Amino acid sequence: MLEAFFRVLGSELKMQMVVYGIGSIESYEPPQLQLSLAILLKRKFSWIGDIEVLDPILSVTELVCWKPWVVLFYQLMSKGRQQASKPTPFFMPHCEAELYDNLFQANWRTERLNNIVLFGTSLGHINSMHQSLGAQLMLIPRGISWLFESSRVNLQ
Repeated sequence: MLEAFFRVLGSELKMQMVVYGIGSIESYEPPQLQLSLAILLKRKFSWIGDIEVLDPILSVTELVCWKPWVVLFYQLMSKGRQQASKPTPFFMPHCEAELYDNLFQANWRTERLNNIVLFGTSLGHINSMHQSLGAQLMLIPRGISWLFESSRVNLQ
């Protein structure tokens, strides 16, 4: 698994981690645990640089509380359309399928897709859920064939 990270990292020394849709850290325990995991990943791996959190529902209290660990907070989200012009881990542990789809739409070029490391819900699971509901995501189904996905990760 680590080889995959280093392959994406290439000659970069650090990757800025982007966290989408973490939710209200002040109001709910799961977002607290998810953001804590992102911070622990940064502490454990020297190649994770700044953490950028993008969520429209963050309160001023949350911004102040997490400031020592998180460099940038944005309340206005790009709806997942951030372009990966350099190696970037996207931490999306509990996001809607549309955010994943928007991320792929914004990066649907080989050089950008090769820059993405995605921590989140299984794309295969998202795809099967949407198909069972009769819905069709624009890009996730086409991406499944090249995707490396692991449900159990040992990063040691």
